[in-house]
Amino acid sequence: MIWVEIRVRQEKGMASLEVEGELDFSNVELLQREIQRLPEEVVEVDLQGLQFIDSSGVGMLLSQARIFYKQGRTLRIVRIPSHIQEDLEVIGFFRVLEVLETKPNA
Repeated sequence: MIWVEIRVRQEKGMASLEVEGELDFSNVELLQREIQRLPEEVVEVDLQGLQFIDSSGVGMLLSQARIFYKQGRTLRIVRIPSHIQEDLEVIGFFRVLEVLETKPNA
C-alpha cells in the first residue's frame, strides 16, 4: 500500500481533511471512509500535502461530491498542488464540480 496520511479537524458545521502523501487505488478507500463518516454540512478536502493522485482517487472525489450534492451538503476540494491541479484541469475535474455547485433551477 502506498503511503497516505489523513488528518481530520472538525468545527461547528464544518470538517476539514488534510491529505498528505499519495492517493491511489491501494488506499483510496481510507479517504472515502473518512469523508463518508463526517456528518458536517460542509467538508473540505485539503490536498496541499498530496504528491500524487491516480484516476481512482479523482473518481472517488467526484463520486463523493455527487453524493454530497444530492444530500444538500458541500464537498470542497481545496489547496490543490499546482502539478496536480494541471492534470485535473486537463481531465475536466473542475467543470464537473462547477455543475455540482450549480443549484437546480438557479
